[in-house]
Amino acid sequence: MKTYEEQISINVPADKVYAYVSDFMKHSDWAGHGLSVVKDTDGPIEVGSTFSTTASQFGTQKEHSTITDMDPGTKFAWDSKGSLGTAHHWFAIAGHGGSTTLTKGAQFTDPSTLGKMMSWKLSRDVPKGFRSDLANIKATLESPSA
Repeated sequence: MKTYEEQISINVPADKVYAYVSDFMKHSDWAGHGLSVVKDTDGPIEVGSTFSTTASQFGTQKEHSTITDMDPGTKFAWDSKGSLGTAHHWFAIAGHGGSTTLTKGAQFTDPSTLGKMMSWKLSRDVPKGFRSDLANIKATLESPSA
């Protein structure tokens, strides 16, 4: 099981970073590949909430995601199941006064046959995508209008 992680420093407090990345509906604001997100369950976003996503990475990719961990100010995680198999995703948040180190990670916990066949491409593309996602999050959170 390959694990991918990238991190970035953001010049805003950890609680603001957590509030942004833990709002699953906002993932389409910073994620690449034309991601669209639909909440499957009613009520607030909490552990067990489910979402359906569609992206255009490796063709059209539909996934079903379930929130697995919400530790305010420190961690937000979810599992996604789609054509590449099942992956565990997370954000780790470490506050340092007025700035925050944000880590974005994923591990393919149960890759499909297609996921195994695409592992060489994933090893190249996932870190690059994570760096882009983190840069988008940083730009949004550090913008004067944020």
